[in-house]
Amino acid sequence: MSAGSASGQTVVPNPLTPVAPPAAAASTAPDSPSPAAPAAPEQAPGNGYAIHQTADLGGHIAGVSGSGAMYDTLVNLHSGPRILGQTFTMHALPGSKHFLVDSLSASGSGFGGDPINFARLSFFKGKLYEFSGTFRRDRQYFDYDLLANPSIPSGISTPYGMVAGVPTAASLAQPQVNQSPVMFNTVRRMTDTTLTLLPLSKISFRLGYSQNIFQGPSLSPGYLIGKSDLLLREYQRNSTDDFTAAMIWKPLQLTSFTFEEQVDHYKADSYFTIAPGQFNVQEADGTPAALGNWDATASPYSIASCNTASMGGAYTNATNYTLLSAPQTAGGLPIIHPACDVTTSYLRSQPTRVLLPTEMLRFQSSSIKKLALNGDLRYTIANSNLANYYENFQGLDGAIRNYTLTGNASVQRRMVSSDLGITWQAAKTIALSEQLDFSNVHQPGSANITPGITQNAPVTAGNETISYAGPLVAGAAYSIEGNPTGVPLYGYFGQKFLTNNATVSWDASSRATLTFTYRYKTHSIVQGAGSGASSLLVTVEENGGIFNVAFRPTAKWKMNGTVEMLYADNALTPIGPRQTKHYRFHTLYRLRPWATLSGAFNDLERHNNTFNTGVTPIDGPLQHVDHTRNVGVGLSVAPNEHYGFEISYDYSDVYISSNICYLNGATTTLPGAASTTSSGAPNICPGVFVRGSTTVLSDWGPTKDFMDAPTQFASVGITYSPNKKVRTAAGYRISAVSGNQFFANAQQVNGSLQSAYQSPYLNLAWTVHPGLIWKAEYNYYGYGEGGPSGAPFCSNSTSVTSVVVPCNSPTLTGPTGLTEPSSGLSAPRNVHANIVTLSMHYEF
Repeated sequence: MSAGSASGQTVVPNPLTPVAPPAAAASTAPDSPSPAAPAAPEQAPGNGYAIHQTADLGGHIAGVSGSGAMYDTLVNLHSGPRILGQTFTMHALPGSKHFLVDSLSASGSGFGGDPINFARLSFFKGKLYEFSGTFRRDRQYFDYDLLANPSIPSGISTPYGMVAGVPTAASLAQPQVNQSPVMFNTVRRMTDTTLTLLPLSKISFRLGYSQNIFQGPSLSPGYLIGKSDLLLREYQRNSTDDFTAAMIWKPLQLTSFTFEEQVDHYKADSYFTIAPGQFNVQEADGTPAALGNWDATASPYSIASCNTASMGGAYTNATNYTLLSAPQTAGGLPIIHPACDVTTSYLRSQPTRVLLPTEMLRFQSSSIKKLALNGDLRYTIANSNLANYYENFQGLDGAIRNYTLTGNASVQRRMVSSDLGITWQAAKTIALSEQLDFSNVHQPGSANITPGITQNAPVTAGNETISYAGPLVAGAAYSIEGNPTGVPLYGYFGQKFLTNNATVSWDASSRATLTFTYRYKTHSIVQGAGSGASSLLVTVEENGGIFNVAFRPTAKWKMNGTVEMLYADNALTPIGPRQTKHYRFHTLYRLRPWATLSGAFNDLERHNNTFNTGVTPIDGPLQHVDHTRNVGVGLSVAPNEHYGFEISYDYSDVYISSNICYLNGATTTLPGAASTTSSGAPNICPGVFVRGSTTVLSDWGPTKDFMDAPTQFASVGITYSPNKKVRTAAGYRISAVSGNQFFANAQQVNGSLQSAYQSPYLNLAWTVHPGLIWKAEYNYYGYGEGGPSGAPFCSNSTSVTSVVVPCNSPTLTGPTGLTEPSSGLSAPRNVHANIVTLSMHYEF
C-alpha cells in the first residue's frame, strides 16, 4: 500500500497496487523474475564488430474470474503472442577502426499487446559523440468503481405518469452507477533522445528532444449543464514537446560550467461531450436525449422539469400528468414529453497552448583544496493561452433551446530561481556547508468569457417545447461561474521562497559521523486582483533542525538515523502543517558474506492546531493531525550459485484527521450518517443556527473526520538451480489493509481500506543447449475486499428532533453501509486471475 513519504507529505494510500518495503529497509522477493540465463555463446565478429543478439518470443495465457474492470486496473495482461524481449549489441573489436560507430546497443520488450512496452537505442563514437534514445508506451486503465460513486440505491425511478388519462405503474429506472465516474482508459507515448557532442573535450554540447503524448477517453462529472447534472465523456489529447540545448565548459579539472536552454511546448486538446450511457430517453422524432441528474439518490426527474403550460392535455394538475410514453419499438428508449427539459447534445472545447522557455546557468567545482561549490541560476517567462473557449448546449432548459459560450484566457508565469551550495572541509574531521535556495514567481492572468448567447422558444403557452419549429428569439445572457457579465477578469498569483540550510558535520571517529542542520525558510504568497485591498498576502516562516547520526559499530554493521523538527508560524491552508516531526532509521548487517539483514523505520508527524486568521471558525476547532509510519525488515541469503532465499515484511500506517461539520443528506427514504451528544440529543454543529435555520439540522458535528490505512506487506522468494541447465524461482507476496474512515455518506463502505492483494509466482528456465532457453512462468493475482463497514449511527431526518439509531436498525428506510454487501451500491470488485507465460529465449 503506501509507505512514508520522504518529502514530508502525507500520502493517501492506493491499496490497488501492492507496495514493497523501502529499498533501504528490506530486500524483497523478485517481481515474478525470470531466472538468470547461462553465459551467452561466444560472440562472432562481423565487419570488425562483435555482434550479439537475443530474442524472447512467446505469449500469455490468461484466465480471469470476477471483476474484469478491477483486473484491468491492477494487471491488464491478456492472452496472445508477444515479443517479450529482444537485444542487439555491436562493439568494435580491438584494433579495428570505424568512421561512424564504435558501439551500438538496442533493446525492447512488451510488444504485441502488453500494457507497458519500451525500446531503447544507444551508440557512440569515441570522443566524437554519444547518443541515446528511448521510446515507452504505457496503457493505463482505471475503473475502481467505488471512487466518486454516488451510491444510488435500487428502486429509484421516474414514473411515466398518466397514459391516456389513466395512471400507469411504468417507470424509468435510475440505474446504479457500476463504474467510477472518473474512469479512464488512456495511453502515454513517451520519446526521449539525447545527443552529446565532444563529450570528453573541454567544451562539449548536449542536444535533447522529448515528447510525451497522453490521450484516450475518460469520464468526468459535469454540473448544471442545462438544468441538470450530466456525466461527460472527456476525450483527452495532451502533449508536450521539450527541446534542450546545452554547452558544458570544463576549464579546470573538477570544474565545469553549463549553460542550458530548455523550451517546453504544451498542447491541451481535450474536449467534452455527453457520455453515451446518459442518453436514456428519446424525443418523438427519435432524437436521443439525456434527462441528466445521473447522480440523484432520490427523485431524479419530476414534473418540475417541464413547462406545464405547454404540455396541453398531458398535464391537468400536479398529480395528473404524462412525463414519458412507452417506446415505439421493443427495447427502445421511452419518449419524453417535448415540453420537458432534456439535453440532446453538449460540447465543450478549451484548447490550451503553453510555451515555457527556461535559461539555466549551472556550475560545480572542487578544484580548490578543501572547498566544493555548486550552484545554478534559472529564469523563465512562460505564456499560456486559451485562445478559443467554446461551449454549446442543445436541448430544452425552460424556454432556452440552446446556448453558446465563447471566450479566451491568458496567463504569464515569470520565475527567477537560484541555488548555491558551499562545503568547506574546515578540519580533518569537521566540514561546514551552506545551501541557499531562492525562488520568486509572478503569475498575472486574465479571462474573458463572453455572456452566453441563448436562443429561446417564445414564452407563450404551447410554444415552450423542444418540437417548436417556428423562429427562435434571443434570450437573456447565459452566465457561468466566475464571469457572470462577460467583463474580463484579472487575477494574480505570486510566491517567493527563501530557504537556508546551514550544516556542520563531524567525524567523531572512524565509525561515527554526526551532522546537524539548521533550516530557515520563508514563504510569501500573494493572490487576488494583483494589488490594493483585493490582494491576499500570506507569509509563512519556518525554523527547525535536522540531526543525523551515521554509525558503523563493526565492518559488518551500518546504522543511520535522522531526527527532523520543524515549526512554522503560519500555514497556507488549514490542514497545512505548523509542526513537523520526522524520524528515520536504517540499518544493514551482514551476518555472513552471503547473508544480509536490513531494517528501516520512518515516522512523519504533522499537526496544525491553530487557525491562520487567529479566529476560531463557527464550526469549532480544527485540530488537524496526520502521520505516516513505516517499519520494515528483510533478510537475503545466497550461500552459493545453487539456491537463494529472500524474505521481507513491511508495516505502514497512514492516518489523517480533522474536525468537521458535515451535511448528512438524510431523507425519509435514505438514511444519513448521524451522531449524538453525550446527552443523546442530535449532535448539532455550533454554527448551524448562525447560518439561519432553527428547525432544520443542516450541519452535523463537529466530529472527527479521519482516514486510517494500516497496511502489511510480506514477501518471500526462493531461487534454486540444481545444475547449469535448470533454474527455478518461486515466491509469494501479499499486501493487506485493515483500515477505517469516517463516513459522512451513510451508504459508503470501506472498500479498498479493508482489502488484500496477493500474487504468488513460479517460473522455470531450461537451457536446451547454449543459446536456446525454454522459459515458463506462472503468476496468480487475487484481490478481495473485507466484510461489512459503514457509518455506525444514522437518521432518516434532518430535523432538530431527529432520531439517531444504529445504521443496521430495522427502523431505518433505505440501505446503509452496514446492510449492504462489502462492494457497496456498485459492482463487486473481487477478482482472481491465473496467467501462464511461455517463451523461448534465443541467443545468436
